[in-house]
Amino acid sequence: MDAFEKIYVTYKDDIYRFVCKMTNYNYNLSEELLAETFYQAFISFQRFKGACEIKTWLCQIAKNTYSGYVRREIRREHLYERLQGKYLYANGHPPDVGQQTEDRDVLRCIQTVLAECDPRARDIVQYRMYAGLKFQEIAKILDIKEATAKVIFYRTKVFIQNQLKERYDYEM
Repeated sequence: MDAFEKIYVTYKDDIYRFVCKMTNYNYNLSEELLAETFYQAFISFQRFKGACEIKTWLCQIAKNTYSGYVRREIRREHLYERLQGKYLYANGHPPDVGQQTEDRDVLRCIQTVLAECDPRARDIVQYRMYAGLKFQEIAKILDIKEATAKVIFYRTKVFIQNQLKERYDYEM
């Protein structure tokens, strides 16, 4: 048995339980994420410096793997909604072209401002606004307190509103 195989045998159950908690006990998804976690660990094993325990390192990889999964799902769902909106009209009438253009401009401005925020604030806003996750779920994904997620979200929201007003003269 080689070194990595020993690590897998030793920690797979702990990492599986950790992933199950993050996925709200979606066992199929948990198994996929577990496999991806150990795959990522295997390909980056040479870079492991030993600055932390192996279990901690694996948990971090699992958390990043789950975060990546959520981001991909957000993009996929957002794309689906956009495509669906392209063909379905409210009340049988096509959407107002002027309003669509303005909405797109505002969204582009929001994305520009959001890109300037620190990565954790950006992740919190994206999880909340695009995925509709609860603060409790966001806190679990990012390994922070729920109150911290709320504070960062609302401060970032105010920052975005202020920047939209100052830069683009948009009021929200």
